Amino acid sequence: MLDLQFIRNNVEKIKQALVDLNTEAPIDDIIRADVIRREILKEVEAKRAERKSGSKKIGQLIREGKKAEAESQKERMTNVNIDISNFDEQLRIVESELNEKLLYVPNMPYNGVPVGPDESHNVVVREVGEKQKNDFPILPHWEVGTKLDIVDFERGTKLSGSRFYVLKGLGARLQRALITWMLDMHIEQHGC
Repeated sequence: MLDLQFIRNNVEKIKQALVDLNTEAPIDDIIRADVIRREILKEVEAKRAERKSGSKKIGQLIREGKKAEAESQKERMTNVNIDISNFDEQLRIVESELNEKLLYVPNMPYNGVPVGPDESHNVVVREVGEKQKNDFPILPHWEVGTKLDIVDFERGTKLSGSRFYVLKGLGARLQRALITWMLDMHIEQHGC
């Protein structure tokens, strides 16, 4: 996630990057929410300073024997505390909305990244070695796992929801072997 101060200081640069990335993000809404948040913070800090000085004044009035003025000051401080609570609630709401909107802002692309609407505009920088030629079609891992009967996506979805899977048979044994190997390697290298 981009830093809010970076967004505040580079609005036009970020908007251009969004155009280059062929995406959108609520940059103007983020800036507006940030302004509101900072205004609320100023108000909260002013009220807290007022509360602090008012509390000191109450103590001073009590020491001087001015109980009626101290009671009046306590009532004012009660109102100040209510104001602070209201501002804190407003701040919580604004910060929640701001953080949600910040999640839609992608990272800035590197300066050398080619600009284009899709991957066809990517540039091959270099290729190492010869490309492997297979006499069979290359399948994605989910198809290979299903064909080998080591992964069950349907059962995983029924158990835990979408994007979950259940390993079975050799798939479960392979995962367990990898875990054991990693633990053994760390114990050997780090002695713990």
